[in-house]
Amino acid sequence: MFATLAAVVSLMGLAACGSSPWPLHVAVRLAATPRTSERIKRPAALAETPPAASLTLAASPTPAATQTAASAIHPAGGAAAAGGGCLPAPYGAQRYAPGSGRTVALTFDDGPGGSTAAILAVLARYGVPATFFNIGANMAARPALVREEAAAGYALGDHTWDHPNMTLLSPGSQAAELDRVTAEQHTLTGTLPCMFRPPYDDYNATTLVLAQQRGMTVWTWSVDTQDWMADGSGSSYWVQRIIGLAESEGGQLPHPVVLMHNQMIGNPATVSALPTIIDFFRSRGYTFVTL
Repeated sequence: MFATLAAVVSLMGLAACGSSPWPLHVAVRLAATPRTSERIKRPAALAETPPAASLTLAASPTPAATQTAASAIHPAGGAAAAGGGCLPAPYGAQRYAPGSGRTVALTFDDGPGGSTAAILAVLARYGVPATFFNIGANMAARPALVREEAAAGYALGDHTWDHPNMTLLSPGSQAAELDRVTAEQHTLTGTLPCMFRPPYDDYNATTLVLAQQRGMTVWTWSVDTQDWMADGSGSSYWVQRIIGLAESEGGQLPHPVVLMHNQMIGNPATVSALPTIIDFFRSRGYTFVTL
């Protein structure tokens, strides 16, 4: 306990005097990251309405303070402030692509993985933007791919450190899942994530408050290609199934957010389906956007 307190005080001092690369709220969150053993299952009755005291213990500064503290660090996608950092985020989850007219956002979860390089190659060949919601542990395992995503101008979002069900975690553990990814992304790219996607689309009021405090807009999706079900297969069955879901669900919406994956195991069916999906939306007058 005393060692943890000392680490918090030390990082706060460094951040306050300007000798630390971290904004003050990130420095505090990194020093206070809970251990995995501290994750607890919260009663269902508390999952949607966490006690105010719990939120206070896990809270970071207000969105305005977060924006100011992070102003020296550039965001990677999301709502960016003119001077860097993230704009104050709305409370609640978004599921439709931004922009006027017909817009579509292609999003890839769980990377970087075995097919990330191939996905990047397809996107570059077609000149299409996309958003990558990366897992922290996978970023640490494949840092070069994260740097490649950032260098190419793709939007990078937070998808937690190790893909837990956030509703089963304490407020402190939820905060740690967000903050470890922020730290890893900054280390690798010098940018901050301004977006968060909760694994499994599972979140509660705690999740929404913590994301908002960090200037992260919470994004889910409106089109699910279910490509993860291919489990690494590249068979024509899965390719056509992914294409069919993207077209049947997305073609009915003016602003679809399409969920796909680039998992560690690899998603060859997703890579094969991607050109057809791009052609489908482009031929129907959609503009491709990032979140």
